[in-house]
Amino acid sequence: MEIRQIYYVMEVAKHQSFSKAAAALFISQPAISQQIHGLEEELQTKLFKRDTHSVLLTAEGEKFCSYAKDVVTSIDRLMAAFGQSTADSKTVIRTGVFPFYKTAGLMPVINDFFAVSQNVIGSIKVVDNYRAYEMLENGELDFAIIKCRENNIRPSVRHEVLTMEHLNVLINRENPMAKEPVMKLENLGKMPLLTGESDSHFYNEMKELYQRNDVPFNVAFMNTQETEIMVDMLRADRGILMATDRVAGNYEDETIAVLPIVPVQEFMTALIWPKHRRLTGAYLAFKNYVVGRFR
Repeated sequence: MEIRQIYYVMEVAKHQSFSKAAAALFISQPAISQQIHGLEEELQTKLFKRDTHSVLLTAEGEKFCSYAKDVVTSIDRLMAAFGQSTADSKTVIRTGVFPFYKTAGLMPVINDFFAVSQNVIGSIKVVDNYRAYEMLENGELDFAIIKCRENNIRPSVRHEVLTMEHLNVLINRENPMAKEPVMKLENLGKMPLLTGESDSHFYNEMKELYQRNDVPFNVAFMNTQETEIMVDMLRADRGILMATDRVAGNYEDETIAVLPIVPVQEFMTALIWPKHRRLTGAYLAFKNYVVGRFR
């Protein structure tokens, strides 16, 4: 029996729902179901009665929770004795992420951290880089994971590089230029670009790239948060989209081709936090976990 399994049972009993308990603990529903099923097998009993409308404790489940409360109380006393957060006072780690975070492989890493950190709660917000810097500065975020050129990171933050990747063009396979093995930088202006809002970091990053190479900045659509709209427009051959290796690879299929840009354009994914802040406890653990997993 693992301590986290005890917390999982208590949370499901509290919410009378596996999905709500999973959301509260910031883990997936299959993960919490699997752990409780394993515990039930070990104890050779059923802890919950499940039907289409609710999840209720069995008599054995009630018995389990009566003892589990004592265990949780003892753990809280132990944690409090060493200045750590308790079940009633959990540390909240607020993290900003860039719009294409799901296809960049961030969620499994973040989910796994909160799955093994019982006294920590996660809060995720999708934000543009500019907004991320602002929210870190005013204390609305503890961390942000951003994409940018290495020399464009602001001096007001500390950072750890998670990955260095190349920039690619996502293009509809029906477009004549999709037949080429690579996309030459000077050809980018021949096709409209799907990009962020005009006041976003992504928009200005792309505008700088085009202008620095004397390429016409031909914009078809401006949107930062609604990534699926941009992908739908890409599939309709309404423009091209820029993405780094990992994100681009997740969208390549029978409709969308991925062409590396030449000369090579490097972008980094970085974990950032306020420069003035000294990381300790759960915050230091989060930073080390995310960096370690990516490296």
